[in-house]
Amino acid sequence: MQDHTAPTSPAFIISETGQLRGGNSMASLMVQGSTPQQEAPSWLAMAGEVACHIGQTDFYEHLLRVFAALIPNQSSWIISYAPGVLPDTLYTTDVTSAAFLDYSNHFRCYDPFWHLCRQYSGLPVAALSTLDKSIKPHEYTSVFQKKCGFSDELALILPVFNNTCIMLFLQRMNHPFTQEEISRAQQVQPLLYGLHKAHVTRIFQGLSNVLPVADTDAPQGALVLDRHYNRLHSTSGWQRASAHHGPTLHRALHTLLRHEDAACSIEEQDFSLTLAALPQLCPLAPGGYLLTCAPQASSPSLTALPGLHITQREQDLLELLLQGRSTGEIAQLLGISKGTVKNHRQRLYRKAGVTSERGLVSHLQALLRTAPP
Repeated sequence: MQDHTAPTSPAFIISETGQLRGGNSMASLMVQGSTPQQEAPSWLAMAGEVACHIGQTDFYEHLLRVFAALIPNQSSWIISYAPGVLPDTLYTTDVTSAAFLDYSNHFRCYDPFWHLCRQYSGLPVAALSTLDKSIKPHEYTSVFQKKCGFSDELALILPVFNNTCIMLFLQRMNHPFTQEEISRAQQVQPLLYGLHKAHVTRIFQGLSNVLPVADTDAPQGALVLDRHYNRLHSTSGWQRASAHHGPTLHRALHTLLRHEDAACSIEEQDFSLTLAALPQLCPLAPGGYLLTCAPQASSPSLTALPGLHITQREQDLLELLLQGRSTGEIAQLLGISKGTVKNHRQRLYRKAGVTSERGLVSHLQALLRTAPP
């Protein structure tokens, strides 16, 4: 496979606010290369206009126009890819209805770029003519390609989460894309990827009010599922919630996924879980689902309750007891043995002046009701 790596110093970088930064090597490339569709200033103006559509439903249409204006082509596609899910065509330009239906109904399972996505190696750009033959099924190249009459496809790859991505495709009918054209696509990929990343971030924030990448101290967490309920991405907030709430969160999750409503929620003692269906054109997961987990209003600290003098470990155990956790669950969550859990429980009985777990829980609930906010 011919490896087209991205330049180490891209000509332009775009921040998530849509500001362009960088030198003029892109303009030089466009002027010095084979005759481009647009002059450099005009093309850069088009790229700048795309930033105005970040967060809007027509964002990728504008992004595709910018890419298509850079390299001569006869038609273009936008396709979303995810492992275990057949590709989704999000948008096309100058593609015949017959070609669209053939791809959607018969040939997308043979799409070589889907196979490339599943073994994603960091390629920013890929051309059908340069792909390894091992991932180019006969049904695609010898049947679909010949039937539609295109000689080559050029894909600009925009990763979303993990191995999920959106690809912008240019199709050419008469001859393959040249190495110079592939290099030109490589040169603009960092800029278009920056716009795409800002768009994905805006969409995610609008849906869940949490950031899609990197660690955050925000109390809310989110999980993105594809339309077949495969997990695509979870924020660090979700991972912390999953570790803390354990089986309770997992049971609530499965209950929501069995619900027939597109939007529903569950209120638990310590958290609320909300399910929302994602639009078919959503770049996060077309037709998928977004789950958000938010903590309930916090109760007074157990260590601050009058007449209750406990250690931090005993507080951790008490909080789990109040959640209705079993001895085995508490031992697993705290990383201690069941015997140690029982020893802690006996000491708590003595401190609270009770003889059973039910009495301990009732005593704590009474203290919590009378504690100041």
